[in-house]
Amino acid sequence: MTKAFSFGLLFVALQVPALVQAQQPEPAGASASSPTATPTKKTTLDPADFTTRANGQIELVVSRDSPIYAEFQGSPVLTQRLREALQAKGFDLATDAASAKAAMLLRGDIVLMGGPKFHKGVKAPIGETTEKALKLAKESGQVTTADVVQTTAGVALGVAAFNASLNNFTRGLAISDIVNALGEATGVTGRLNTALVGDPRGICLSRCQYWNKVNQTVYLWVTLNSKAAGKKEVRILSRAFSETVAPDQVISFGVDKAIELIRIDQVEASTK
Repeated sequence: MTKAFSFGLLFVALQVPALVQAQQPEPAGASASSPTATPTKKTTLDPADFTTRANGQIELVVSRDSPIYAEFQGSPVLTQRLREALQAKGFDLATDAASAKAAMLLRGDIVLMGGPKFHKGVKAPIGETTEKALKLAKESGQVTTADVVQTTAGVALGVAAFNASLNNFTRGLAISDIVNALGEATGVTGRLNTALVGDPRGICLSRCQYWNKVNQTVYLWVTLNSKAAGKKEVRILSRAFSETVAPDQVISFGVDKAIELIRIDQVEASTK
């Protein structure tokens, strides 16, 4: 019995080190409970964040539609840019629709819906909001309205190829203050991408992954009244659904997409 008991103790003693070694803790760096860095919230939207739909395109012909009257409703700056871009493509400009062979009107709205700050929704016309943003930029000394027009028109007019859209239409447009311009309509002041203390909507009960995301949508209409070709209207919708609220980017993206749908030819194609 004594020999068997001693042998049993020896067997256990030999097994203990192996058991203890197997239970050694992992290095501190590999611990699952180690804190991880919180990803930084992005403050700008990427092209992949946008979706765009349109129901057609506008076709302009210099030989058919010149002189042309063009206007971006509510915005003298965008109107001037549009007129100068068309002039660079070979169009003569008319001072009013009555004296023109064709009249083109762009108009649109921006709508923000969702998240803690826009759960009730807000809608504002693009033309007037753009002008307010440019005015605020001028007052803060960032850039003058004249500088904005000259800089951006220069880029837009540099595209020499015909049968192409008026590319880069909003490049250089100083509308970062559109946040404050929208604030006049929404009551929201300051930065839109800051944390909110307390949520007026209460407690999230379902679909919480979308709780802080905002639908940012631009609705645009491009209407052409051509004495030779008749009337056509194109509707464009550009949308971003994100926690990053960037109305200046949404407007620029939407307006550029609308401008891309204006196709220009020098001479009307033969029907023979």
